[in-house]
Amino acid sequence: MKGEQKGSSYYDEAFRNRNIFNVSYKDSPYWVHWTQVIQFLGHKNTSASILDVGCGPGQLAEYLFDLGFQNYTGFDFSEEAIKRARSLGYNYTFFTADALARSSYESDYDVAICLEVFEHLNEDKKIINFFQQGKKVIFSVPNFWDPSHVRRFVSMRQIKSRYYKLLDIQQIVKVGNIYVCSAIRRDFEPNIFQRFLKSRENITFSSFSKRLKSYFDRVKDSL
Repeated sequence: MKGEQKGSSYYDEAFRNRNIFNVSYKDSPYWVHWTQVIQFLGHKNTSASILDVGCGPGQLAEYLFDLGFQNYTGFDFSEEAIKRARSLGYNYTFFTADALARSSYESDYDVAICLEVFEHLNEDKKIINFFQQGKKVIFSVPNFWDPSHVRRFVSMRQIKSRYYKLLDIQQIVKVGNIYVCSAIRRDFEPNIFQRFLKSRENITFSSFSKRLKSYFDRVKDSL
């Protein structure tokens, strides 16, 4: 069942009381998802500057620290999450901020990470607009409902369709019930066919006509 956008107090309570947020990354059910994120980052890319939007209590930061990543900044609008992240004692920067405020993105970074944030916010695309053009973006979205989810994603196609004007999505890997995505922040102005299909694919009148014919053929065969 579709949920609704929640305030910071909801997440303060979650980070305080849910066990999955109070364990090491090695013991978290999200460990396999974070491993895919690091695959997209590149194990040898440890000097890359990372901005982690909605960093939570610092479990991904702990993982990155253990792998030798040196330049990390994370923020979350939950004060409880940031308090826990800072308690890790790493030489990383953590601060409390709103993902929907432009001022939250003033630090320099090579890669923006945004894991399971977009599904919680009505204005998810506003976050992407704050990312710097040409920067790498690694994000994840789930395909299940939660009381705090305003949307879910049931296919890779749905993800590309929603964000194709803002993100050049390079790769999507489905890990369990979560899609982990690697993209480049790049605005795109679609032509009439691309707008109709919600795609960055190079679509011409000829290729569009073939698509329509193929679609109607499939409908006809199913009757």
